[in-house]
Amino acid sequence: MLAPWQLQAVMASRRGSLPAGAWVAIILVILLIVVLSWYFSHGARLKRQLKAARPWALAELPEDTHGRVVGRALPLTEQLAGPLTGRPCVYYIAMVEEQRSTGRSTYWKTVASETRGVPFVLEDGTGRAIVDPNGAQVALDFDANSKSGTFDNADPVQEAFLARHGQKSQGWVFNKSLRYREAMIEVGEMIAVLGSGVREPDPNAPPEAAYRGAPPTRLRLTSSARFPLVISDDPSTTRTTA
Repeated sequence: MLAPWQLQAVMASRRGSLPAGAWVAIILVILLIVVLSWYFSHGARLKRQLKAARPWALAELPEDTHGRVVGRALPLTEQLAGPLTGRPCVYYIAMVEEQRSTGRSTYWKTVASETRGVPFVLEDGTGRAIVDPNGAQVALDFDANSKSGTFDNADPVQEAFLARHGQKSQGWVFNKSLRYREAMIEVGEMIAVLGSGVREPDPNAPPEAAYRGAPPTRLRLTSSARFPLVISDDPSTTRTTA
């Protein structure tokens, strides 16, 4: 797809070959394609799925019932660190993209990527759940972005990440034009999870919970081949009221 400045250049060079109305139609078609591409993108579909699902409190979601729960993500037994930023998290996606050219247009190609997650605790004030992100469909915000290029060397952390994936920041003569992106479920971050699970005794429930009647339980949310968990940190998915 042409970049905006390239589109303008083409329009300027051919301004006399088509009537103004035809150019307006072409621009509208291009904008429609961009909007539809976003609307039907994987991440956008997941967010719509989450927003459409009924919200449940963790203490109230029954076993084997598909529902959306919202809470803060906390470590269970293991905590991760983002490979590009070092931020504490329980799940991350990190990638490096290289700007390449065909001679007529430029595009970004992923040259290194890494995804890792560990089971974590979800708390919402009413109860707790253990969330296993293995096999989940995840839509996270890439909120850490940086670049390196001709006059901007990659830092040691970026270079180490590249090397781990058999890449390097320097080309034959100049530095490659690279951008580094990282998304994660940070420790303490509010997230939404859509799925179903089973209840199990909660060995870490507050002591007073044992005196309320039934023994305290927690959910264990996992993916299945038919119903993978859907997880997002987008604020539009973590709202539980209209």
